[in-house]
Amino acid sequence: MVDLKKIFKKPLEVSLKNNPIIENPKKNNFISSEFNKPSKANPKWVEKQKLLQLSEISLVLDEYDDIFSDFDPRTFDKRALSDDFLVELKRASRGNKKGLFELNLLIPLEQRKEETEIKIKKRLREHFKRHHEEIRKEVDKIKLTGILMVLFGLLLSILSVIFVVPFEEQNIFLQVLMVLIEPAAWFTIWEGANKIIETWKILAPDLEFYKKMTKCEINFTPY
Repeated sequence: MVDLKKIFKKPLEVSLKNNPIIENPKKNNFISSEFNKPSKANPKWVEKQKLLQLSEISLVLDEYDDIFSDFDPRTFDKRALSDDFLVELKRASRGNKKGLFELNLLIPLEQRKEETEIKIKKRLREHFKRHHEEIRKEVDKIKLTGILMVLFGLLLSILSVIFVVPFEEQNIFLQVLMVLIEPAAWFTIWEGANKIIETWKILAPDLEFYKKMTKCEINFTPY
């Protein structure tokens, strides 16, 4: 039987440097109940706020499993990352314009295991590097396709001018061929240019995100 508690994963808490920290206990069930009381009189709450300000991006975890998918039973060094974790990470990284930052993962002191953290860091770096490479190759492929389309359209136009235009008045077949070739050439050039200039930009946010993550420093901090 599927455990519904595991399916509905709790969101991660995110904090950006110099940004206000907003905690909503009604929406955020992912943080332990101790921290769902934003009271300055609570020493643990105050300590957590200080830790959140130490790095440019901080995520508060209840356990290491929060980073990974509930549906993947493999070990930490091979396990798929959680969609919730990646969504929050992308959202947090958008506010960083420097390109370099520190990812600080806050974990309860009693949960910390150095050997496990080494495996998780390695898994995170592998994930970021692999996805950055895949998206970069896809962008290069789109641009190359666009360049080839532009060149083919130009070649089609040049060939039609050399071999069709001089003789089209003498042959009705060539006239029909010219009617077909001319718009086809322009359409190919236009679509190719669109791929070079615009189409690849659909992947630009993910490309930028994974580029940042391949360079970031990953740390675990107890709270």
